[in-house]
Amino acid sequence: MKSPIVFLVLLIISSVTYAQKVDIDNYRIYISCVDFPVNFVPQNARTFTLKLSGDPAFITRDKVELINIYGWSKVDNKAGMDLKVNIKGFFAGSPVPSQRVDEKKDKDGKVISKNIYHRIRLSNTARGEIRVYGIRDEMTSKGKVKDEKKIIQKKQEEASNPFLKNVDTRNDGADSGDLFSEKAIAYTENLNYTYVYETREYLNPDDAQKEYAANAQIQIRNHENQYRSDYPADVTRFLNRNYGYKPLKYHVKFKRLDNDDHPEYTMFDNATKACKTIFAKMRYNQPIAQIEKDLQPVIEYFDDITRKYKGSSKHEKNLRGAAFYNLARMYQYLDQHDKVIEIGQAIISTGHDPGEEKDFIKESEEIQRKLDFHQMKSRHIIPQNKNQEQDDEGEVFIIAN
Repeated sequence: MKSPIVFLVLLIISSVTYAQKVDIDNYRIYISCVDFPVNFVPQNARTFTLKLSGDPAFITRDKVELINIYGWSKVDNKAGMDLKVNIKGFFAGSPVPSQRVDEKKDKDGKVISKNIYHRIRLSNTARGEIRVYGIRDEMTSKGKVKDEKKIIQKKQEEASNPFLKNVDTRNDGADSGDLFSEKAIAYTENLNYTYVYETREYLNPDDAQKEYAANAQIQIRNHENQYRSDYPADVTRFLNRNYGYKPLKYHVKFKRLDNDDHPEYTMFDNATKACKTIFAKMRYNQPIAQIEKDLQPVIEYFDDITRKYKGSSKHEKNLRGAAFYNLARMYQYLDQHDKVIEIGQAIISTGHDPGEEKDFIKESEEIQRKLDFHQMKSRHIIPQNKNQEQDDEGEVFIIAN
């Protein structure tokens, strides 16, 4: 029989072991910063003119005001880019009757009942076009800048070609401009829509006709109004996808300690919650120096955890790995990607999660390539006008890893 002293020692050891157990949960934090466009245009050239033309029924001053590009200024003339939106019009369609046959069969495949359902379909269309005149300097799918050697070689060939001596070749490879702009056409995009109205199904075709007669004109007017709303929004989306530095609200995964008996629980929990509070202040159009300063004590705490818990046990590895993970996430959204890559290598040594270090390294290398391409130090812009100073967190985008 074990003595009471031995039993007490075993109980204490068991309690300490249990207290050191580490369970890690995910903890989501919203962080707002810039979403990169496809093209790079130097900051001093990010101005544009906008002309709406075509069907006057769909062109009003408020439509011009609705079309904007994040990080750009709208001007009246002498812009870096000219935009022309041609609204060709709305076209009401004609009714098209249709039938649907519904048969029921017995177990032998014999038709025992048959119904013919009638409905009427109306398709209305609207057409338009966007033309962008200016720079088209796209980043490749691999995130690499254009091959400079090929560009230099091409310029040398043009300079040595006697037939091009007095020819302006700066827009070579793009469509030439027209009377609207002296700049080359960078993009042409259709603004074509189809709006459909269908009646319910009826056994009597006259009932379908009655419903159509009662609702067709209302639906046509609704579709016209829908087009008035759709095309400015789609023009804005197209322009921002290609040129705008729009805000995006990332839903980012961090790590939290889920053991309230662990001696680090309170501080770890406080540090993770502090990340959420501090990053909530980040905006795409504000500097991040104060954010970085506010996060410094949190960074120091997690860094201390990685040094304090150096053991090889599963629980210490998990705690160390969670601290490394949070450090990498903070540095990633402070756009200090060299540190993220360094931490990614450190995560490998913890054995915490074989896939996460590769994710961090890959993500940060890609972000850094985009920052280099767009000649930016961080994913934040400097407002150039009052419109760009407005508080806007952007659409939510969930980071899976």
